[in-house]
Amino acid sequence: MKFLSILVISLGALILAACNFSLASDITPPPDYVSPTPMPTLGALFPAVAPDVQNGATIFAQNCSACHGIKGLGDGPQSMQLPVTVPGIGLPEVARSASPAEWFKVVTQGNLDRFMPPFVGVLNDQERWDVISYVFTLHTTPDQITQGNSLFESNCSGCAGKFSDQTSMAALSENDLVGIIKNGRGDIPAFGKNFTDDQTYAVAAYLRTLTFANPSEVAAASSPTAGVTESPSPGNGTPGATTVAGNGSISGSVQMAGGTPAAYQTVNLQGFDHAQDQTSGPQEVLSLTATTASDGSYKFENVAMPANRIFLAEVQYAGIKYHSGFQAASTNTADIALPTLKLFESSNDLSLLKLNQIHIYTDFATAGTVQILEIFAFSNPSDKSIVISTDGTSLPFIKLPDGAQNVGYQAGQDSAPFVTANKGIAVVPTETPYSIIAFFNMPYDKKLDINQSFALDAPSLVLLIPDGINVNGTQLANKGIQVIQNNNYQEFSANDLKAGDTFSFSVSGQPQTGSATGFDLRQGILIGGGILGSLLIIAGVFLFYRDRRLKVEVVDGVEFESTDEVMDAILALDDLHRAGKISGQAYQNRRGELKEILREMN
Repeated sequence: MKFLSILVISLGALILAACNFSLASDITPPPDYVSPTPMPTLGALFPAVAPDVQNGATIFAQNCSACHGIKGLGDGPQSMQLPVTVPGIGLPEVARSASPAEWFKVVTQGNLDRFMPPFVGVLNDQERWDVISYVFTLHTTPDQITQGNSLFESNCSGCAGKFSDQTSMAALSENDLVGIIKNGRGDIPAFGKNFTDDQTYAVAAYLRTLTFANPSEVAAASSPTAGVTESPSPGNGTPGATTVAGNGSISGSVQMAGGTPAAYQTVNLQGFDHAQDQTSGPQEVLSLTATTASDGSYKFENVAMPANRIFLAEVQYAGIKYHSGFQAASTNTADIALPTLKLFESSNDLSLLKLNQIHIYTDFATAGTVQILEIFAFSNPSDKSIVISTDGTSLPFIKLPDGAQNVGYQAGQDSAPFVTANKGIAVVPTETPYSIIAFFNMPYDKKLDINQSFALDAPSLVLLIPDGINVNGTQLANKGIQVIQNNNYQEFSANDLKAGDTFSFSVSGQPQTGSATGFDLRQGILIGGGILGSLLIIAGVFLFYRDRRLKVEVVDGVEFESTDEVMDAILALDDLHRAGKISGQAYQNRRGELKEILREMN
């Protein structure tokens, strides 16, 4: 049921913004419900001003590379956690068939079937055009752009103005441009009818740059090594670091909760560059330490600041690692001021957390099993960071029903970020609510009794059961039928559940036809990506175990006919490793071989 992926992503925003919500616009909701957020509108399908590919490179590193990989090969550090293959948008065969307008729609509205979140509200219109334009450089090289420029100037020098209109070019794919080059169109002659395929694609790649703000920057954007020189950088702690834009200073301040200065704290400045290895993510290239002054301020002098290097500050206090917001250097940056980093006293008292609402969803599509997904929305209204000890497989403040199997947890899409703490994670005081998604299976043979206790007070609970299933429970109030993507769901609610209480109900029977169509609830979870991946969002604290039906035997000497086959082999290898069927060393060795094969095929 594809609607469940839409449902879960919507919940990521809705249950954090309010305790109650409506799931269908065609059903009159209770008085305290809030309607869902509508699909983001697209606006004009062409950029208002010429896109800036260098700004797009920074945005891509910060928001996209965690899943898509630094060169868009679909191999970012979070890609292996997704239940689908991340598209290789940096591959020529993928990029050449897409138009900027098509990808603008995806970045704006998301692609929920492929677990791609919408970036409206995260990036403004121009930023989305910037990053899209940068993505179109990932499959090109400086030499290809230079060759295309030369061929174009030699054969159609008066045509440049016909390929710089933003409206028309945004609607054309590279393959469309190849057709125009080969066959002509309107008043554009078939100036490339005698070109080879490689020459034609080189011209098409060059024509795309005519719509960019600074075409001369495209070579630098499409090649991590373009314009880079290796030289020692005195005082920056990284001898031999790459330098382009010179050195500068980075400053900031550290405060305690309440605004008092955090004096004499050790600050670790971290710097990250886009890796020259196209199969890896941003790499830490800089680590410097300093001590805050009596007023909580700190400053790092003579720091190398090549364009697009990302900086952030880290302070470990009371066993918790706190990070500042990040800043990225641009061309000729001389000084960077990092956002204020705030520290809190810590506590292990989980009762300080406030559970706002629980949402429970069920799927009976798999014979003999009911799949259950529970979303816990909570906040930390205290003035302390709450440390949650966890072994990676359970959370002490979240109780699941007796008999839950294949349990997994995931931070909600719009949850405030968790931070690293000794032997667990920490929930820092913030106005942004938190959410955790728990997903699990329970055996089902015509009837099931579900009993779930609570570690915290739960003021509100919403339960959705497919129509046709019989539901019995004295704590439940029947709210009627909700229509979600043409499927009928029974909605129930419960209120004022206290810590120590047990929430009990039973289900029996089978859903009506069409109410359960084989969708895996666990695949409805959008794995939240964040700036620098797990550096700022603790993505590896929870075990994410899922059944994948794809089983591929990994054998040396296998021949691959396409990059898709290589990506499938990598995904299968990841599954074998997670299932404990291959050793860690063998896994790392084979994955490295497959990544090398993928790079050579491009």
